[in-house]
Amino acid sequence: MTSLANEKTKATKLIMHILFYIWRNLTRNKLRSMLTILSVGFSLALMTVLHGYQAMQASWGKEAEKYQRLVVMSTQGFSGQVPIAHVDRVRGMDGVEAATPYAWFGGKYKDEEMAFAQFGCDPAAVFNVWDEFKIDSQQLEEWKRTRNGCVVDRRLAEKRGWKVGERIPLQGTFYSFNLDLVMCGTFDSPKTNDSVWFNWLYLDEGLQAMKARGAGNAGTIFARTQKADELAKVAKAIDDRFASSENPTRTQTEAAFAQMFVDMLGNVRVFILIIGVAVVFSLSLVTASAMAMSTRERTTEVAVLKAIGFSRRRVLVTILGEACAITLIGGLMGITIGGSFLELLHVVSSQFFPFSFREMLGTWIVNLIFVSAAIGLVGGIVPATRAAQLTVIDGLRRVV
Repeated sequence: MTSLANEKTKATKLIMHILFYIWRNLTRNKLRSMLTILSVGFSLALMTVLHGYQAMQASWGKEAEKYQRLVVMSTQGFSGQVPIAHVDRVRGMDGVEAATPYAWFGGKYKDEEMAFAQFGCDPAAVFNVWDEFKIDSQQLEEWKRTRNGCVVDRRLAEKRGWKVGERIPLQGTFYSFNLDLVMCGTFDSPKTNDSVWFNWLYLDEGLQAMKARGAGNAGTIFARTQKADELAKVAKAIDDRFASSENPTRTQTEAAFAQMFVDMLGNVRVFILIIGVAVVFSLSLVTASAMAMSTRERTTEVAVLKAIGFSRRRVLVTILGEACAITLIGGLMGITIGGSFLELLHVVSSQFFPFSFREMLGTWIVNLIFVSAAIGLVGGIVPATRAAQLTVIDGLRRVV
């Protein structure tokens, strides 16, 4: 037992000595170490933002799986027509609890383009479809009575300083009709969505009066089923119902609808992968260059260490440890910067970044940490191997 305790004590002291030596070498040339750390850090910050955006899309899909909602859209995609008559037909189908039109308006608010999301829907049904959203009953009744009324996500209203009775003018871009909305209330949602909901009939009546395109188009239909296990069955029944009509539909779960946007980024995801590989390769070269200069400056020192008993393995571990320490520090700094930027995007534009950085934490963060360590291993392996193979005589002969 005493012998085992002594061995553990020796091993601990050895590890502490190696760590101390690594830290001393890191701080020997502070400028070079700092520049290398910054190179790794800012590159990993870029990778954190890119992969964080992908993680946000995946989180949206997982969040949507909690709710038994279906999305009915045209087989032609967003450019196709979904007649408003389809809404009542969907409502009347077996297994459907509630349904509402959900038409994207996309108007300009004052001089701001795409300032926040705006959707035309049915005030009598929309909170039955999104039953996790909460609104004061009196404000809901006021919205139902006010044709040009609207309700606003509470966080958006607070950010804008809007109060009940506020006028919210929206200039049509996709539609040729301008909206002059009156805020009737606010609603609370589990996630910030930066949305304004207005009465679909207000938009439709305006388009009909102007005989403009888009009249009678529900855009998409969101429906909530009575049972979660009936989603596939109800979706098939809806599509079969309209298969022979002039406007056939494609119905999918809300989670599949969210995944559709991820799939639309297919090429972008490949580009992100290519960028990531290029960044790792470039950083490996930067690290290798820095470590090569560092070990060259310490050639005589390495020879002396070997002369006093340092083994090849210990020299190899020491130099590789130094390279990994540099890239790990840079990687952690980069992940922190990238995560802070994603959090800022969530605060500033929660419409497009509804999830905070904390909600998107996952294996991709661990992977980035491993990538930063791998950069140190790849970049430091050649200088470390050369230093480990250096003989005492050759090292002492060299003049740095």
